[in-house]
Amino acid sequence: MNAILRISALLMISFLMSCESKEKEVEKLKSETIAIHDEVMPKMDDIMKLKKSLRSKKDSVSESKQETIQTLIIALEESDKAMMNWMRNYDPRMENMSDAEKMEYLKKQKSSISEVSEKMKKSIAEAQEYLK
Repeated sequence: MNAILRISALLMISFLMSCESKEKEVEKLKSETIAIHDEVMPKMDDIMKLKKSLRSKKDSVSESKQETIQTLIIALEESDKAMMNWMRNYDPRMENMSDAEKMEYLKKQKSSISEVSEKMKKSIAEAQEYLK
């Protein structure tokens, strides 16, 4: 009987430690995902300023340059929309999800916000380069 109690106690401790470890993994992945968002979110202001600068230049250049400017504006707008869509669809609460489901969800969200980040950085860099 004593052995059964010991084994039960060990199993309970192992289970609790496992749950705590998975919760830490979820929190770590959530923090990494939000860190990517927090890095690029301030660049939304840059996108707005660059679009304004490009639009003001558009009327005073040749038609071929107008097309280039319009392409740059579209890229900036798509970056803006991608960020807005990600923020609208991201669910930080992840209610009614198991730890495994949370991990899978956060992996997808981290990948998605990483793509948004790259798109934003690329469109900003291209617009800045053009405006130099």
